[in-house]
Amino acid sequence: MCVCVCVCDLRTTRWSCCAPMAKRRGGVGVATWNGFLYAIGGHDAPASSLASRLSDCVERYDPQTDAWTAVAPMSISRDAVGVCLLGDRLYAVGGYDGTVYLNTVEAYDPQTNEWTQVAPLCLGRAGACVVAVKL
Repeated sequence: MCVCVCVCDLRTTRWSCCAPMAKRRGGVGVATWNGFLYAIGGHDAPASSLASRLSDCVERYDPQTDAWTAVAPMSISRDAVGVCLLGDRLYAVGGYDGTVYLNTVEAYDPQTNEWTQVAPLCLGRAGACVVAVKL
């Protein structure tokens, strides 16, 4: 678990560190939209620790300015949340709230900086890989 984020320049295939996130977290979900990287949810201590706190925090990284910005938090804290882009929204799918695996799904609109609840999963799950498939 770290604050440091490394990026790979695909032209040179070299890794370098970029600006650190404001909150040290593990178990985050990540996705990109419109050239920004979003780090969503997670926990602030080793997951096995009783002192571990889950996060509703969402941070956006701008590679042009090498800076992180806090954006609207999720409605609930989630660890091991699945995240993907579908259309013009980021979706936070499932996760773990410290007690149960979640079946809730919420969508983030980067243009309005708001989260909204959408249809839930049939079964709660955490650590799922979420992808959008064009049919």
